[in-house]
Amino acid sequence: MKRREAQSSALSFMDCICCGFGAVLLLFILTAKQQIVFSEEDASQALEAAQTLHAAIEQAEARQKALDKDLSALDPQPGTNATSLAELAAEQERLAKAIEAQAEALEAVESETESEAAGLDRPSADQSYLSGLQLRAPRVVILLENSGSMLAPDANEAVRLLQSGQGASSDKWKRAKAAVRTVLASIPQGTQVAIFQMNLNTSALSGSPANPYFDPYDNAALLGALEQLDRLEASGGADLSKAVQTVSQLNERPSSLLLIADGLPTAPAAGGSLSEADRVRLFNSATSRNINYPFNTILLPFEGDPSAAGLFWGLSGRTNGITLIPDEDWPSI
Repeated sequence: MKRREAQSSALSFMDCICCGFGAVLLLFILTAKQQIVFSEEDASQALEAAQTLHAAIEQAEARQKALDKDLSALDPQPGTNATSLAELAAEQERLAKAIEAQAEALEAVESETESEAAGLDRPSADQSYLSGLQLRAPRVVILLENSGSMLAPDANEAVRLLQSGQGASSDKWKRAKAAVRTVLASIPQGTQVAIFQMNLNTSALSGSPANPYFDPYDNAALLGALEQLDRLEASGGADLSKAVQTVSQLNERPSSLLLIADGLPTAPAAGGSLSEADRVRLFNSATSRNINYPFNTILLPFEGDPSAAGLFWGLSGRTNGITLIPDEDWPSI
């Protein structure tokens, strides 16, 4: 019996499919190295592209299985159409290469999508307030005060929020955290950053205890630090002396420091409440150490500390830093 010859139309159709696959692959290769800030819509489109590639691979694999079946039916007996057999073998090889190329493209798309999706949570810079900060490379320490006063612009409201357990809803505290994110976005590439919290104790929110510095342009490291920041709560007093001591004992001392706070230190307290004169003494004691790097301050609003601005201005001035007093609605939340 004469064997049926392979239909040439199938080969032409597969040629078109392979050309289409090649065009998609070329598009990804040409755009892979471009610096693009992905939006939510961009990430969604990338995921749809990955799903399309999945479907294309499945179709190609199904076609290859059909070709395998056709090849197995064409036994090399006398009278076999050698041309049909060679064409099917060539088509099988071409499909195998197409599947391999699409699998590599899919892997690249999925990897890029995961990386850029993480990048969607990166903070955005706001240079209107931060242009004067002296955040010098190679290492910057961000010191965030998380005492109870950081919940509100006055003591009575701060106490109320603490007692009611509503500190997480405080606009002032949200803005303090947003300030950290905004500063991180303005850090130039090549600069390492360490984030510390400061209340009665001081500890790192980033990196590891042995090395709190991280690269803010490393998505995984950045999002890990921001996750710790989001979990941070405000309570207790603020011991600036302990914070300065902790920073001075780092294995790699900073080349610049930024304190985000709202006034003079309130700890350690020998007992009872502290007067403004007491807080001034605590400030002078904490800053009497040899601070040989620019000491910058973002001073958030708080009633009852009239001398805070002048003292922080003096500290910044003698260390070649700067003190900023932003509007009450900065940064936006």
